[in-house]
Amino acid sequence: MPQVFGTNSVLHLLPATGASVDLTSDLTSITLRWDRANPDTTTFGTTNTVKRIAGLRDYVLDFAGIFNTGVSASGFSSALACAMGASENTLFKFAPAGCVAGCPFYTGCGMVGNMTITTTPTAMVGLSFTLQAGAGSLSASTV
Repeated sequence: MPQVFGTNSVLHLLPATGASVDLTSDLTSITLRWDRANPDTTTFGTTNTVKRIAGLRDYVLDFAGIFNTGVSASGFSSALACAMGASENTLFKFAPAGCVAGCPFYTGCGMVGNMTITTTPTAMVGLSFTLQAGAGSLSASTV
């Protein structure tokens, strides 16, 4: 697959209490981290190499953007603030290379872990969220 430019990325959220929200136009960064805790099973009889078994998977989706009052009235800040307050799972669909056939596509159902609004006198108001694994695992496929 050829290299792609970051502006092609697409992120959609579907909070339990609302309609699908396309966050792409107001985002400035998206980070998806997928981890696995592989416990050490090394014993005294093991020689030269640590032994591990496959452990539990986890993922975190961090995204940040510009606080847009037009979007926040019906979109991502109000929808996710509501999801955080209600401790609800939020479905996300993330296409880092855009919605082009054959490109990677990730889906998961996470809970809002934090919401941060950043404001300074000389910059745009920023808004960031973190979704943490909530129900089920992260799915990787192609568009």
